[in-house]
Amino acid sequence: MRLARLWARQGREPEVDRRHRVSTATDQPSPAAPHGPASPRSQGAPSEPALAKAGASLPFDPWRLVPALLRRWRMVLAAGVALAGLAGLGGYLKFTTVYKAGAQLMRQEASATFRASELGEPFKPRQLSVATLVSLMKSAAVLQRVGEQAQFPARSIPTGLTITPERNTDLINIAFVSTRSAQVAVRVLNAFGNEVVKLTRDMQSQEATDVNRMLKGQLTKAEEDLRNVNRELLDFSKEAGLINADKEIDAYLRSLADLNMRFETTRIDSETLDLKITALERELAASNPLADRLHAAREKLAEMLQQYTPANPLVEDQKTAIADLETRLQNTEVQPITAPRQGESGLAATFYADLINLRTQKKVLGVQIERLKTVRADVEEKLRGLPEKGMQLARIKARQQALETAHSLLVSRQREAQVYEENSLGYYRFFESKLDEVDVTGRTKKLLLVTVAGGVFGMLLAMAFVCLVESLDDRIKTAADLKRVTRLPLLATLPELDSLDAVAQANWAFRTWLALQAKLSTGPSRETICGFVSTGGHEGRSTWVDLLGRAANQRKEAVIVVTNRTPSNGDATPLAEALANPSRLPVAPGRTQWLIIPSDWRWDHEHRVQWESATKSWSHAEGLVVLVELTAADQPETLLFAEELPQLIWLAGSGIARGRDSRERLQTFQDSGCRFAGTVLNREVKWLPWL
Repeated sequence: MRLARLWARQGREPEVDRRHRVSTATDQPSPAAPHGPASPRSQGAPSEPALAKAGASLPFDPWRLVPALLRRWRMVLAAGVALAGLAGLGGYLKFTTVYKAGAQLMRQEASATFRASELGEPFKPRQLSVATLVSLMKSAAVLQRVGEQAQFPARSIPTGLTITPERNTDLINIAFVSTRSAQVAVRVLNAFGNEVVKLTRDMQSQEATDVNRMLKGQLTKAEEDLRNVNRELLDFSKEAGLINADKEIDAYLRSLADLNMRFETTRIDSETLDLKITALERELAASNPLADRLHAAREKLAEMLQQYTPANPLVEDQKTAIADLETRLQNTEVQPITAPRQGESGLAATFYADLINLRTQKKVLGVQIERLKTVRADVEEKLRGLPEKGMQLARIKARQQALETAHSLLVSRQREAQVYEENSLGYYRFFESKLDEVDVTGRTKKLLLVTVAGGVFGMLLAMAFVCLVESLDDRIKTAADLKRVTRLPLLATLPELDSLDAVAQANWAFRTWLALQAKLSTGPSRETICGFVSTGGHEGRSTWVDLLGRAANQRKEAVIVVTNRTPSNGDATPLAEALANPSRLPVAPGRTQWLIIPSDWRWDHEHRVQWESATKSWSHAEGLVVLVELTAADQPETLLFAEELPQLIWLAGSGIARGRDSRERLQTFQDSGCRFAGTVLNREVKWLPWL
C-alpha cells in the first residue's frame, strides 16, 4: 500500500516542483573528470556491452569459495577423518596377508631319444604345444588330484592359480596365492607342478604303449612270414639243387633287397602314422563343445555355492542349465571330424592341427611307397629275363631279405617304444618352489593406502559440498559480488570492526573519507551532500556515517548527519525544527550536528521545498558535509528522500543482502533518476578468517 501511495504521489507531483528539481540539479557544477557526476541515465543504466559481459559472467564470485573453505576447515577435516576411519575399517575387514609362491615348468625336447637301429627314423613321441598343456593344466581332473594331495579345496585352486607362458622361451611361470600361510602356498604349488609333470609323463607313456602294441602285432606277423619264406627257400633248394646264383642275379637281388628294405621302412612309418591319426581322431571325436560348456557350467556352480546357499534361485537356475547340457550331451550323435569353430577349446584346435600334420605326412609316405613299388617292379621285370630257376630262387631270397629287414626294423622300433613306455621323461620339467622364496604381501600398505584414499575422498566430498552450498548462496559477500550485482564502481570496503582498535578505525575512516571526497561531486560552495542506502536493515549504514563524520570533523569540516536514530554523542535536533528554522541550526567547522527524522515523517511537497531552502542556507559554512543515513531501500519514503539528494552510495553488508533483492531495488532507484556515485562493502570477508 505504501508503494502504491508512493507512485500515486509521484504521479500527482506538481509540475513546478519537477521543474524546480531539474533546474536545481542542472545548476550544480560538475567537477572535473574523472570524478565528476554522470547523468542519471548513464549512471543508472549500464551500456549494452556491460550488460552482455555481466550476463556471461558467473552467478557468484568464484574467489569467495576459498574463504568459505577456510572458514569450514573443521567440517572438511572431520569429513576426511570420518571417511578415512570407515575406509580403514572396511580395509581391515577385507584385506588379509597374501602369500605368493612361484615356480617354473621347462619344456623338454624329445630329440635325445634311444635309437636301437640305424635303419629308418627312430621312434619319437609327439611334441606337446604350450596351448595344449595350459588347457590340460586347468582341467577339473588335475585340480581334483592336486586338492587331494595338498589337502586343499579343489574349487578354490583356480582363484589363486596363475599360469603365464614366457614369450620366445620354453618356460611356463606358475604362481599360487594363498591367504592361509606360506606353507600352504608352497604345498599346493608343488603338488600342482608335480601333477602336471606326471600328466605329461602319462601322456607320453600312453602314446608309447599304443605304438608298442601295434609293433608287437606287426612283429608277430613278420616272424611268421619270415619262417614261411625260410621254409620255402629250403624246399626250393632241395628240389632245384641250386646253391649259388650268378653275379648278375646277386646284383639284382641286392638292389631288390635294398628297395624292399626301403619299402618296408616306409610302410611301417605309414602304419605308425595311421595309429597316431586314429588316436587323434578318437580324441577329437570325444571332444565336444557341449562337454566344454558342461565343464564350465559345473565350475560356475561350484563358485556360486561358495557365495550362495543351495536354495538360492541363481543356484537352482544353474543346476537346471547343467541338467539340460547333460541331456543334450547324451543325445548328441558322434559327428564327423571337422575343423573346430571359433570359440571352441584351444585343446581341440591343437589336436586338429596335429591331425592335419599327420595326414600330410601320411600322403607323403603314400607317394614314396608308390614310387618304390614302381622301381621294384622294374627290377623284378629285369629278373624275369633270367633263368626260371634262378629267377625263382632270386624271388625267394629277395623276400627273405626283405622280411629279415622288416623284422629287424620292427624289433628296434618296439625296443625304443618299450623304453619310452617304461621310462617316459614327460614333456616338461618342474622346478619346485621353496619356502624361503615365498613373496609375502602384508595388508599394512593396502590398509594405509585405502585409509589415506578414504580421507582424501572425504575431504574432497566435503569441499565439494561446501562449494555447492556457497555457489547456491545468493547473498553478497565479496567486492566482486557487489560489483557484479550493482554494476557500479566499488569505492571502499570496511572489515569487521572487531579486528580494528580505535586508532585503526580512525585511520581507516580518515583514508576512506579522503578517497570518497575525490570521487563525490560538490556544490557551488564546496558542500558535499551524500546519502547512504542499503537493501535492508542492519547492514552497517550507521557505522559508516559515524566513522566518516568523525573523519570529516578531523579535517575541520562542518558535518550534518541526517538519521532516524538517536546519536550517542553530538547535538541532536529534530529534522522538522531544523527545516523550519535552518538559520538557527548551529553549523560550525569541526562540529557534528545530528538531525533526527521522526518515524511518521512524510516527504511531501512542503518538506521538499524546506529541504532545498535549508541546504542552501547551510551551505554558507565552508566545506559543509551532509551525510544522510537513509532507511532501507524497500521503504517508499527512502526513495522520495533519495530523489532530493544529488548523489547516493549503495551500501551492502557482507553475507546479509541478497543479490536479487539488491538488483531489483537498485534498479527502482535508478529508474527514478537517482545518481549513484558507487558502492561500499561493509564487513569484508577475509581469506584467512583466523588472522
